[in-house]
Amino acid sequence: MTAPSGIQRVGVLLCDDLHEELTTRWSSYLALFEDLLADPRQDLEAIGYRVHAGEWPDACDDADGWLVTGSRASVHEHPEWVAPLQSLVRDIDARGIPLIGVCFGHQLIHSALGGRTERSQLGWHLGAYPVRCEQTFSAREPGEPLSLLAVHQDQVTEPAPGFERLATSHQCPWYASRRGRTLTIQGHPEFDREFFHALMQRVRAKAGDEAVEAALAGLPAEDHTPQVRAYMRDWLRP
Repeated sequence: MTAPSGIQRVGVLLCDDLHEELTTRWSSYLALFEDLLADPRQDLEAIGYRVHAGEWPDACDDADGWLVTGSRASVHEHPEWVAPLQSLVRDIDARGIPLIGVCFGHQLIHSALGGRTERSQLGWHLGAYPVRCEQTFSAREPGEPLSLLAVHQDQVTEPAPGFERLATSHQCPWYASRRGRTLTIQGHPEFDREFFHALMQRVRAKAGDEAVEAALAGLPAEDHTPQVRAYMRDWLRP
């Protein structure tokens, strides 16, 4: 299917569904990325593929750009759909088609292209923990802090060859990176505050009250989600 003139089709490779309790307020995980891609230019169209449930594009040129989402799964635990997703990511990257990975997607892209992911020895990483930019990124200069909402236990421990580090943290050294037309981010720019608060109630049973309350109490008055979303939209444009 060809998109209307001037419209960029963004294939969103969905690696999870929302918890059932969250669908009373948010219709789907895809809807979060539709919001992320929306701006006054109205030139990005999200096309969702629930790859974790067996819904796949026919080829990497089915979209003008691609985005790999977060997931409750772990790359290194090898769910059956991870290997074909890694293969698709390698094809997209080799073709130089714009590609973005978020959280699990960040980890999967690095693993697909020769890097490594592991479970963090520090446990859960929740909220807007301290991150600083190493390169100019999302209107932030080198040395400036970057504040995004995060929810993860796994992280990239060995980057794929050729990636430039954009942002880093003591907790998560490879927080954001890029190589060619491929961009990866450990945080969740698709989350807003309302969604994060609701998600924390789901995470509470796994991460514990202390970790969740600390994350909620540590949220800054403002974060850099709008700037990162704008950077991602521009990344996906020609």
